[in-house]
Amino acid sequence: MMQHDVFICHASEDKDAVARPLAEALREWHLDVWYDEFSMKVGDSLREAIDRGLASCRYGVVIVSPAFFQKRWTQREMNGLVAREMSEGRKLVLPIWHDVELSDVVAYSPPLADVVATRSSVGMERMCADLLRTIRPEESPLMVARDELIRLGWSPPPISDEWWLDMVEAQEHAVSSMWSVPWRFPLPERLGSQGRRRGMNIAWTALHLDWQHQAEHHKFCQITPPEEVLAFVRGDPALTEAAHDYPQYLANYAPQLLIPQFSAEFADDFDDLLKESEERWRVDPDRRFPDALCDRQLALRHPGFGRHSAEEVAEKWMVGLGSNHGASIYDELDYIFWLLASDSEWMPADIRAFLIAGFKERAMWERDLLGETRGAFVDALMKMRRTPLRWTRAMKTDLERIVSAAIRKMGLKADASAIVERFIEEDFVAVVDRVERERAAARRR
Repeated sequence: MMQHDVFICHASEDKDAVARPLAEALREWHLDVWYDEFSMKVGDSLREAIDRGLASCRYGVVIVSPAFFQKRWTQREMNGLVAREMSEGRKLVLPIWHDVELSDVVAYSPPLADVVATRSSVGMERMCADLLRTIRPEESPLMVARDELIRLGWSPPPISDEWWLDMVEAQEHAVSSMWSVPWRFPLPERLGSQGRRRGMNIAWTALHLDWQHQAEHHKFCQITPPEEVLAFVRGDPALTEAAHDYPQYLANYAPQLLIPQFSAEFADDFDDLLKESEERWRVDPDRRFPDALCDRQLALRHPGFGRHSAEEVAEKWMVGLGSNHGASIYDELDYIFWLLASDSEWMPADIRAFLIAGFKERAMWERDLLGETRGAFVDALMKMRRTPLRWTRAMKTDLERIVSAAIRKMGLKADASAIVERFIEEDFVAVVDRVERERAAARRR
């Protein structure tokens, strides 16, 4: 596997005029350049270091000059490159003529004179362009991916590293409908060659996996305080770019940012989404929610919640876009406990109350207890269809056990007993009982 894009073969007399400026210019193009001043450190064996560079480069840039003709060392390097050409059956010597003419090169090496060269006299920009047409003829996907990651502030490993194989495999999964990770944004749609498109997708797949790792580690989701979410997004230029490009996905994973006082630099993006949504719903006679004024996803930003019901808004807040972009990382009952906890007091009171009402209307949280260890509260719920539930000390203790587990899971600071009292005060159980009876009656009809 190659570790360097180019090896610069040159005489020391040509360092200042050509070799060093060329090496620096090629690095500006994000090429991995083997150049002695960059690639060697005190204590290295000169011969061994050069041999490794010769063996691991994709191309050898040879600065052909009068000084080059006189040096045994440059002849040795040239012989190594030619030996690799013969062995690999491909051209890898890229000559630059510096202060020489065709007759000079023919006199030194007729085969070298037959290789199309660029000249130092054309200037650094043109010289680099000539070299890049060969080094990147069709924009290698991995090279494109590496350059994109570097542009976005990453320091990716050498192309030879097996990490790139993992990214290619991940990118192949990413294009299928089965690939789902949190904080996933659409892969970029960029014009250009097939190699460039694939390379960009590989780079952004790597970014997505990094965001996934961070989001899972820190549990970034709907219940994260807005300032922590904003710090996460701002901490990665690529994530900031994706969030501005696809604000609907930012709203999916962090709906709290839709609330105007928490939107920060994304306010204009969300406002544009809301205007588009209002216009779309105004002209669509067949919409699913005929009384609504905007998409459910944007209800938290719309005055009056866009006329959506509390149940509709709560479900969208929890589930998000669903499918490959599902936003839920906790059970429904966990979200309810969070809304009842002091940890959620950063949320505006009216929005918090609306979401609590929505989860009560849904009356779906009971199913989250089916796998719970049986106790007084769970047993009472199982019997509630036959016997009306009356709270006892044992039931409160059992519910406190369940709440305490949720507190540990979500890392909350709230007191379990306080959440239990709020849960009883909000009468979640009575609503579940009423809704279940209504559903049963509808089924009988």
